[in-house]
Amino acid sequence: MQTNVSISWNDGTMGEWAACFAQVSRSTLPQCFGYAQAMGRTHGFVPRLGLIRRDGEPIGLVQILERRLLRLFRQRQMHRGPLWFDGVAPDAATCEETFRLLRRACPDNPLSRASLLPELPADPETAALLDRCGFRRFGPGYRTVWLDLSRSEEELRAAMARDWRQRLKAAEKAGLVVDLDWEAKNLPWLMKQEHDQALTKQFRPMTGPLAIRIRNALVKGDGVKGDGAKGDNKKGGVLMAAALESRAKDAKPVACGLFYVHGRSATYQIGWANDAGRKSGAMRLVLWRAALALKARGVDWLDLGGINPESAPGVTEFKLGTGGQAIETIGLYR
Repeated sequence: MQTNVSISWNDGTMGEWAACFAQVSRSTLPQCFGYAQAMGRTHGFVPRLGLIRRDGEPIGLVQILERRLLRLFRQRQMHRGPLWFDGVAPDAATCEETFRLLRRACPDNPLSRASLLPELPADPETAALLDRCGFRRFGPGYRTVWLDLSRSEEELRAAMARDWRQRLKAAEKAGLVVDLDWEAKNLPWLMKQEHDQALTKQFRPMTGPLAIRIRNALVKGDGVKGDGAKGDNKKGGVLMAAALESRAKDAKPVACGLFYVHGRSATYQIGWANDAGRKSGAMRLVLWRAALALKARGVDWLDLGGINPESAPGVTEFKLGTGGQAIETIGLYR
């Protein structure tokens, strides 16, 4: 059946775009405008903002980042989109028409390189759909865990793995103090810890300049746009939660987490703990207290920031232990 799908690009005001983004129940960090601003300042990308309509009615949105290299060559990326207002991908016909339009917007040829990481499930039907639209897979999809914060505190605790819940209880009794900073003022310090642990554990961290620029963009107002009923987030879209060893003025952090807020969702971007923090289970306390704080500010979903059972089994087990929903997207396409 023929579906009348269209994408209007860079049409309307930023206020209208923000209002549309706030309709997405489960948004992703790379699709928020604050991320685009940071990528522009760090790597020279310019965003194209697309409103997806079916039969004239808005049903979703998509953000493409593009830049020109050596005047002739263009690079475009669309990561973890499109996003849909009802939270799930539409019917197959609508989805296919949308990706045919994205193929036109993101051509892949010797003078135009495309990179798309669709927020679509990893299954044979989706793979066949993208193949029909002219895309070719060249990399793995994204695996993460989504935590549904719309549930009650009791339901969230009950969904945890037994060991996870027990270690959280022990951390709550360990005398730790959790500090919540809604502007992430000490982010350069955390990025230094992240860099050091990346060298030890051999993974590629987010760069400090990009992390700080995302923080700056989100604090300026690309966070949750509430109406007062669900906790209007007027202080911005970032949370840095740290577990301190005591209430003393000179108490040192033993664990810390960074969370970016985008629309009605948030992403757990960085987690760090020292030996004392790992022994006390402080990271569980940091994640739990941050989740409750985000929930109180109107965040419905928390993206726990990626899992890899092969290369990082411990991190994967930690995130799955929260009782969240594991997902895997279809792959990286050009």
